[in-house]
Amino acid sequence: MQNDHERAKAEEEREKGSVKTNTLTYLMVILLLGCSASIPTSEATISFAWSYRAGDYVRGTPTVSDDVVYVGADDNALHAVSADTGEALWRYETADNITSSPVVSGDVVYFGSWDGTVYALDKVQGDLRWRYETGGWVTGSPVIRDGVIYVGSHDAFFYALATEDGQRVWGYMTDGRIEGGASLAGDLVFFGSTDNYLYALDIASGELRWRYRTGGDVLVTPAVADGVVYVGSVDRRLYALDAATGQLLWTFEAEYGIESSPIVTDGLVYVGANDGRLYALRARDGRLVWQYQAKNIIRSSPAVWGDMVFVGSDDGYLYGLDRETGALVWSYRTGGAIAAAPTVADGRLFVGSTDRRLHAFSLEAVGS
Repeated sequence: MQNDHERAKAEEEREKGSVKTNTLTYLMVILLLGCSASIPTSEATISFAWSYRAGDYVRGTPTVSDDVVYVGADDNALHAVSADTGEALWRYETADNITSSPVVSGDVVYFGSWDGTVYALDKVQGDLRWRYETGGWVTGSPVIRDGVIYVGSHDAFFYALATEDGQRVWGYMTDGRIEGGASLAGDLVFFGSTDNYLYALDIASGELRWRYRTGGDVLVTPAVADGVVYVGSVDRRLYALDAATGQLLWTFEAEYGIESSPIVTDGLVYVGANDGRLYALRARDGRLVWQYQAKNIIRSSPAVWGDMVFVGSDDGYLYGLDRETGALVWSYRTGGAIAAAPTVADGRLFVGSTDRRLHAFSLEAVGS
Protein backbone atom coordinates (compact mmCIF):
# COMPACT_ATOMS: atom_id res chain seq x y z
CA MET A 1 0.00 0.00 0.00
CA GLN A 2 2.84 2.41 0.72
CA ASN A 3 4.19 2.14 -2.84
CA ASP A 4 0.71 2.66 -4.30
CA HIS A 5 0.24 5.69 -2.08
CA GLU A 6 3.55 7.22 -3.09
CA ARG A 7 2.86 6.71 -6.80
CA ALA A 8 -0.61 8.23 -6.50
CA LYS A 9 0.68 11.21 -4.54
CA ALA A 10 3.43 11.80 -7.11
CA GLU A 11 0.86 11.71 -9.91
CA GLU A 12 -1.33 14.18 -8.01
CA GLU A 13 1.57 16.58 -7.58
CA ARG A 14 2.36 16.45 -11.32
CA GLU A 15 -1.28 17.17 -12.12
CA LYS A 16 -1.41 20.01 -9.59
CA GLY A 17 1.71 21.53 -11.08
CA SER A 18 0.08 21.68 -14.50
CA VAL A 19 -3.10 23.12 -13.00
CA LYS A 20 -1.19 25.93 -11.29
CA THR A 21 0.16 27.22 -14.63
CA ASN A 22 -3.39 27.92 -15.73
CA THR A 23 -4.85 29.13 -12.45
CA LEU A 24 -5.36 32.75 -13.56
CA THR A 25 -7.09 31.71 -16.77
CA TYR A 26 -9.33 29.28 -14.91
CA LEU A 27 -10.28 31.86 -12.32
CA MET A 28 -11.19 34.34 -15.06
CA VAL A 29 -13.41 31.73 -16.71
CA ILE A 30 -15.11 30.94 -13.42
CA LEU A 31 -15.69 34.59 -12.64
CA LEU A 32 -17.07 35.35 -16.10
CA LEU A 33 -19.43 32.41 -16.03
CA GLY A 34 -20.38 32.97 -12.43
CA CYS A 35 -21.38 36.56 -13.13
CA SER A 36 -23.40 35.72 -16.22
CA ALA A 37 -27.17 35.63 -16.23
CA SER A 38 -29.14 32.46 -16.75
CA ILE A 39 -28.50 30.50 -19.93
CA PRO A 40 -31.75 29.58 -21.68
CA THR A 41 -31.85 26.46 -23.83
CA SER A 42 -34.59 24.76 -25.78
CA GLU A 43 -34.91 22.31 -22.89
CA ALA A 44 -34.39 24.41 -19.77
CA THR A 45 -32.97 27.49 -18.14
CA ILE A 46 -29.68 26.71 -16.41
CA SER A 47 -28.34 29.44 -14.12
CA PHE A 48 -25.02 29.59 -12.29
CA ALA A 49 -25.85 29.70 -8.56
CA TRP A 50 -22.60 29.59 -6.59
CA SER A 51 -19.25 27.86 -6.16
CA TYR A 52 -17.67 26.62 -2.96
CA ARG A 53 -13.90 26.41 -2.67
CA ALA A 54 -12.38 23.43 -0.88
CA GLY A 55 -8.71 23.14 0.02
CA ASP A 56 -7.85 20.77 -2.84
CA TYR A 57 -9.30 18.75 -5.71
CA VAL A 58 -12.99 17.84 -5.50
CA ARG A 59 -13.15 14.38 -7.11
CA GLY A 60 -16.19 12.81 -5.44
CA THR A 61 -19.85 12.87 -6.39
CA PRO A 62 -21.85 15.26 -4.18
CA THR A 63 -24.75 13.94 -2.10
CA VAL A 64 -27.72 16.14 -1.17
CA SER A 65 -29.95 15.67 1.87
CA ASP A 66 -32.24 18.21 3.59
CA ASP A 67 -30.80 21.18 1.67
CA VAL A 68 -27.21 20.25 2.53
CA VAL A 69 -24.56 19.11 0.04
CA TYR A 70 -21.98 16.64 1.32
CA VAL A 71 -18.79 16.19 -0.68
CA GLY A 72 -15.25 15.00 -0.04
CA ALA A 73 -12.04 16.58 -1.29
CA ASP A 74 -8.31 15.97 -1.52
CA ASP A 75 -7.84 18.34 1.42
CA ASN A 76 -8.72 15.22 3.48
CA ALA A 77 -12.06 16.68 4.58
CA LEU A 78 -15.73 15.94 4.14
CA HIS A 79 -17.51 19.25 3.56
CA ALA A 80 -21.12 20.06 4.44
CA VAL A 81 -22.35 23.03 2.41
CA SER A 82 -25.70 24.81 2.16
CA ALA A 83 -27.38 23.74 -1.08
CA ASP A 84 -29.06 27.15 -1.37
CA THR A 85 -26.13 29.48 -0.78
CA GLY A 86 -22.87 27.50 -0.89
CA GLU A 87 -22.11 28.55 2.68
CA ALA A 88 -19.84 26.18 4.63
CA LEU A 89 -21.72 24.50 7.48
CA TRP A 90 -19.04 22.16 8.82
CA ARG A 91 -16.09 20.02 7.77
CA TYR A 92 -14.65 16.82 9.15
CA GLU A 93 -10.98 16.04 8.59
CA THR A 94 -9.58 12.57 8.00
CA ALA A 95 -5.98 11.58 7.43
CA ASP A 96 -6.07 11.42 3.61
CA ASN A 97 -8.01 12.22 0.43
CA ILE A 98 -11.75 11.63 0.19
CA THR A 99 -12.98 10.55 -3.24
CA SER A 100 -15.70 8.26 -1.88
CA SER A 101 -19.15 9.74 -2.42
CA PRO A 102 -21.10 10.02 0.84
CA VAL A 103 -24.40 8.29 1.51
CA VAL A 104 -26.97 9.63 3.98
CA SER A 105 -29.30 7.40 5.97
CA GLY A 106 -31.43 8.84 8.75
CA ASP A 107 -29.37 11.40 10.62
CA VAL A 108 -25.99 9.91 9.68
CA VAL A 109 -23.67 10.44 6.71
CA TYR A 110 -21.31 7.60 5.76
CA PHE A 111 -18.20 7.71 3.56
CA GLY A 112 -14.72 6.27 3.10
CA SER A 113 -11.26 7.84 3.02
CA TRP A 114 -7.88 7.05 1.54
CA ASP A 115 -6.73 6.64 5.14
CA GLY A 116 -8.45 3.23 4.99
CA THR A 117 -11.36 4.12 7.26
CA VAL A 118 -15.13 4.05 6.87
CA TYR A 119 -16.69 6.96 8.80
CA ALA A 120 -20.16 7.59 10.20
CA LEU A 121 -20.90 11.20 11.19
CA ASP A 122 -23.87 13.09 12.55
CA LYS A 123 -25.15 14.82 9.43
CA VAL A 124 -26.15 18.04 11.22
CA GLN A 125 -23.08 18.72 13.36
CA GLY A 126 -20.42 16.53 11.71
CA ASP A 127 -19.60 14.73 14.96
CA LEU A 128 -18.10 11.25 14.73
CA ARG A 129 -20.52 8.40 15.48
CA TRP A 130 -18.13 5.56 14.68
CA ARG A 131 -15.27 4.53 12.41
CA TYR A 132 -14.14 1.20 10.98
CA GLU A 133 -10.56 0.70 9.81
CA THR A 134 -9.86 -1.46 6.76
CA GLY A 135 -6.44 -2.38 5.43
CA GLY A 136 -6.46 -0.13 2.36
CA TRP A 137 -7.87 3.00 0.79
CA VAL A 138 -11.65 3.27 0.67
CA THR A 139 -12.39 5.05 -2.61
CA GLY A 140 -15.76 3.58 -3.58
CA SER A 141 -19.12 4.84 -2.44
CA PRO A 142 -21.01 2.78 0.16
CA VAL A 143 -24.60 1.58 -0.22
CA ILE A 144 -27.07 0.85 2.59
CA ARG A 145 -29.99 -1.47 3.14
CA ASP A 146 -31.79 -2.67 6.27
CA GLY A 147 -29.24 -1.39 8.74
CA VAL A 148 -26.16 -2.65 6.87
CA ILE A 149 -23.60 -0.62 4.94
CA TYR A 150 -21.75 -2.32 2.06
CA VAL A 151 -18.38 -1.00 0.90
CA GLY A 152 -15.13 -2.23 -0.63
CA SER A 153 -11.50 -1.42 0.11
CA HIS A 154 -8.14 -1.51 -1.65
CA ASP A 155 -7.22 -4.27 0.82
CA ALA A 156 -9.22 -6.58 -1.53
CA PHE A 157 -12.04 -7.07 1.00
CA PHE A 158 -15.69 -6.21 0.54
CA TYR A 159 -17.31 -5.37 3.89
CA ALA A 160 -20.78 -5.48 5.36
CA LEU A 161 -20.95 -3.30 8.49
CA ALA A 162 -23.78 -2.51 10.90
CA THR A 163 -24.90 1.09 10.36
CA GLU A 164 -25.60 1.54 14.08
CA ASP A 165 -22.11 0.91 15.44
CA GLY A 166 -19.83 -0.13 12.55
CA GLN A 167 -19.51 -3.74 13.73
CA ARG A 168 -18.47 -6.12 10.96
CA VAL A 169 -21.29 -8.37 9.77
CA TRP A 170 -19.23 -10.23 7.17
CA GLY A 171 -16.35 -9.75 4.75
CA TYR A 172 -15.47 -11.26 1.39
CA MET A 173 -11.93 -11.29 -0.02
CA THR A 174 -11.20 -10.86 -3.72
CA ASP A 175 -7.82 -11.04 -5.47
CA GLY A 176 -7.54 -7.34 -6.24
CA ARG A 177 -8.32 -3.82 -5.07
CA ILE A 178 -11.96 -2.80 -4.87
CA GLU A 179 -11.92 0.78 -6.14
CA GLY A 180 -15.52 1.39 -7.22
CA GLY A 181 -18.83 1.38 -5.43
CA ALA A 182 -21.46 -1.33 -5.12
CA SER A 183 -25.06 -1.74 -6.26
CA LEU A 184 -27.92 -3.65 -4.63
CA ALA A 185 -30.71 -5.55 -6.38
CA GLY A 186 -32.93 -8.18 -4.80
CA ASP A 187 -30.87 -10.23 -2.39
CA LEU A 188 -27.57 -9.55 -4.19
CA VAL A 189 -24.83 -6.94 -3.95
CA PHE A 190 -22.67 -6.32 -7.04
CA PHE A 191 -19.16 -4.83 -7.23
CA GLY A 192 -15.98 -5.06 -9.28
CA SER A 193 -12.31 -5.61 -8.50
CA THR A 194 -8.92 -5.13 -10.13
CA ASP A 195 -8.73 -8.93 -10.37
CA ASN A 196 -10.92 -8.34 -13.47
CA TYR A 197 -14.06 -9.88 -11.94
CA LEU A 198 -17.55 -8.59 -11.36
CA TYR A 199 -18.91 -10.21 -8.18
CA ALA A 200 -22.45 -10.97 -7.04
CA LEU A 201 -22.72 -11.83 -3.32
CA ASP A 202 -25.63 -12.78 -1.09
CA ILE A 203 -26.29 -9.64 0.97
CA ALA A 204 -27.20 -11.58 4.11
CA SER A 205 -24.30 -14.04 4.26
CA GLY A 206 -21.64 -12.62 1.94
CA GLU A 207 -21.49 -15.91 0.06
CA LEU A 208 -20.53 -15.85 -3.60
CA ARG A 209 -23.47 -16.39 -5.95
CA TRP A 210 -21.50 -15.87 -9.14
CA ARG A 211 -18.64 -13.92 -10.63
CA TYR A 212 -17.84 -12.95 -14.20
CA ARG A 213 -14.35 -12.37 -15.53
CA THR A 214 -13.74 -9.42 -17.84
CA GLY A 215 -10.50 -8.69 -19.67
CA GLY A 216 -9.31 -5.93 -17.36
CA ASP A 217 -9.72 -4.08 -14.07
CA VAL A 218 -13.29 -3.30 -13.06
CA LEU A 219 -13.01 0.16 -11.46
CA VAL A 220 -16.61 1.33 -11.72
CA THR A 221 -19.91 0.97 -9.92
CA PRO A 222 -22.24 -1.47 -11.71
CA ALA A 223 -25.76 -0.41 -12.70
CA VAL A 224 -28.70 -2.79 -12.29
CA ALA A 225 -32.04 -2.45 -14.10
CA ASP A 226 -34.79 -4.91 -15.04
CA GLY A 227 -32.81 -7.97 -14.01
CA VAL A 228 -29.66 -6.97 -15.90
CA VAL A 229 -26.37 -5.72 -14.46
CA TYR A 230 -24.22 -3.39 -16.59
CA VAL A 231 -20.54 -2.83 -15.89
CA GLY A 232 -17.53 -1.43 -17.73
CA SER A 233 -13.93 -2.58 -17.68
CA VAL A 234 -10.59 -1.13 -18.69
CA ASP A 235 -10.62 -3.83 -21.40
CA ARG A 236 -12.78 -1.27 -23.30
CA ARG A 237 -15.99 -3.26 -23.01
CA LEU A 238 -19.34 -2.62 -21.40
CA TYR A 239 -20.91 -5.90 -20.28
CA ALA A 240 -24.59 -6.68 -19.84
CA LEU A 241 -25.13 -9.76 -17.63
CA ASP A 242 -28.12 -11.57 -16.24
CA ALA A 243 -28.25 -10.34 -12.65
CA ALA A 244 -29.43 -13.67 -11.25
CA THR A 245 -26.97 -15.97 -13.03
CA GLY A 246 -24.11 -13.86 -14.42
CA GLN A 247 -24.80 -15.10 -17.93
CA LEU A 248 -23.45 -12.77 -20.61
CA LEU A 249 -26.19 -11.07 -22.64
CA TRP A 250 -24.17 -8.67 -24.77
CA THR A 251 -21.05 -6.51 -24.88
CA PHE A 252 -20.23 -3.14 -26.41
CA GLU A 253 -16.65 -2.13 -27.21
CA ALA A 254 -15.39 1.44 -26.90
CA GLU A 255 -12.12 2.65 -28.38
CA TYR A 256 -10.40 2.88 -24.98
CA GLY A 257 -10.98 1.67 -21.44
CA ILE A 258 -14.13 2.39 -19.44
CA GLU A 259 -13.72 4.06 -16.03
CA SER A 260 -17.16 5.70 -16.05
CA SER A 261 -20.00 4.08 -14.12
CA PRO A 262 -23.02 3.48 -16.38
CA ILE A 263 -26.57 4.60 -15.70
CA VAL A 264 -29.78 3.18 -17.16
CA THR A 265 -32.86 5.30 -17.92
CA ASP A 266 -35.89 4.61 -20.12
CA GLY A 267 -34.32 1.74 -21.99
CA LEU A 268 -30.98 3.44 -22.65
CA VAL A 269 -27.58 2.87 -21.06
CA TYR A 270 -25.32 5.93 -20.83
CA VAL A 271 -21.60 5.41 -20.23
CA GLY A 272 -18.41 7.38 -20.78
CA ALA A 273 -15.03 6.07 -21.89
CA ASN A 274 -11.39 7.07 -22.02
CA ASP A 275 -11.80 7.76 -25.75
CA GLY A 276 -13.62 10.94 -24.66
CA ARG A 277 -17.02 9.76 -25.81
CA LEU A 278 -20.32 9.48 -24.03
CA TYR A 279 -22.24 6.54 -25.47
CA ALA A 280 -25.99 5.95 -25.44
CA LEU A 281 -26.78 2.28 -25.99
CA ARG A 282 -30.01 0.36 -26.26
CA ALA A 283 -30.32 -1.54 -22.99
CA ARG A 284 -31.87 -4.67 -24.48
CA ASP A 285 -29.12 -5.43 -26.99
CA GLY A 286 -26.28 -2.89 -26.68
CA ARG A 287 -26.96 -1.26 -30.02
CA LEU A 288 -25.40 2.19 -30.35
CA VAL A 289 -28.02 4.95 -30.44
CA TRP A 290 -25.66 7.94 -30.40
CA GLN A 291 -22.27 9.11 -29.18
CA TYR A 292 -20.88 12.50 -28.19
CA GLN A 293 -17.19 13.38 -28.44
CA ALA A 294 -15.69 15.50 -25.66
CA LYS A 295 -12.19 16.97 -25.75
CA ASN A 296 -10.70 14.55 -23.21
CA ILE A 297 -11.48 11.30 -21.40
CA ILE A 298 -14.79 10.82 -19.60
CA ARG A 299 -14.45 9.19 -16.19
CA SER A 300 -17.50 10.98 -14.85
CA SER A 301 -20.70 8.99 -14.57
CA PRO A 302 -23.65 10.68 -16.30
CA ALA A 303 -26.73 12.11 -14.57
CA VAL A 304 -30.17 12.51 -16.15
CA TRP A 305 -32.56 15.41 -15.65
CA GLY A 306 -35.68 15.66 -17.76
CA ASP A 307 -34.73 15.38 -21.43
CA MET A 308 -31.07 16.08 -20.72
CA VAL A 309 -28.09 14.02 -19.66
CA PHE A 310 -25.17 15.75 -17.91
CA VAL A 311 -21.61 14.43 -17.87
CA GLY A 312 -18.20 15.84 -17.03
CA SER A 313 -14.85 15.32 -18.72
CA ASP A 314 -11.16 15.72 -17.97
CA ASP A 315 -11.33 18.62 -20.43
CA GLY A 316 -12.96 20.60 -17.60
CA TYR A 317 -16.37 20.90 -19.22
CA LEU A 318 -19.71 19.86 -17.83
CA TYR A 319 -21.86 18.96 -20.82
CA GLY A 320 -25.65 18.97 -21.07
CA LEU A 321 -26.86 16.82 -23.95
CA ASP A 322 -30.24 15.92 -25.38
CA ARG A 323 -30.55 12.40 -24.02
CA GLU A 324 -32.39 11.05 -27.05
CA THR A 325 -30.19 12.49 -29.79
CA GLY A 326 -26.88 13.35 -28.08
CA ALA A 327 -27.02 16.92 -29.40
CA LEU A 328 -25.17 19.48 -27.29
CA VAL A 329 -27.66 21.69 -25.46
CA TRP A 330 -25.47 23.43 -22.87
CA SER A 331 -21.94 23.38 -21.49
CA TYR A 332 -19.99 24.98 -18.66
CA ARG A 333 -16.23 25.13 -18.28
CA THR A 334 -14.72 24.64 -14.85
CA GLY A 335 -11.08 25.29 -14.06
CA GLY A 336 -10.02 21.64 -13.93
CA ALA A 337 -10.91 18.06 -14.73
CA ILE A 338 -14.28 16.62 -13.73
CA ALA A 339 -13.66 13.07 -12.54
CA ALA A 340 -16.91 12.22 -10.76
CA ALA A 341 -20.59 12.34 -11.57
CA PRO A 342 -22.69 15.48 -11.29
CA THR A 343 -25.68 15.34 -8.97
CA VAL A 344 -29.18 16.63 -9.70
CA ALA A 345 -31.38 17.30 -6.65
CA ASP A 346 -34.19 19.69 -5.74
CA GLY A 347 -33.88 21.81 -8.86
CA ARG A 348 -30.12 22.17 -8.58
CA LEU A 349 -27.14 20.69 -10.40
CA PHE A 350 -23.89 20.13 -8.47
CA VAL A 351 -20.47 19.05 -9.74
CA GLY A 352 -16.94 18.97 -8.34
CA SER A 353 -13.73 19.72 -10.21
CA THR A 354 -9.97 19.63 -9.76
CA ASP A 355 -10.17 23.43 -9.74
CA ARG A 356 -10.88 22.79 -6.01
CA ARG A 357 -14.46 23.96 -6.32
CA LEU A 358 -17.94 22.57 -5.98
CA HIS A 359 -20.08 24.28 -8.63
CA ALA A 360 -23.86 24.72 -8.30
CA PHE A 361 -26.50 25.64 -10.88
CA SER A 362 -30.24 26.27 -10.75
CA LEU A 363 -32.37 24.21 -13.12
CA GLU A 364 -35.73 25.29 -14.43
CA ALA A 365 -37.59 23.21 -17.00
CA VAL A 366 -39.30 25.01 -19.86
CA GLY A 367 -42.91 25.65 -18.96
CA SER A 368 -42.42 25.05 -15.23
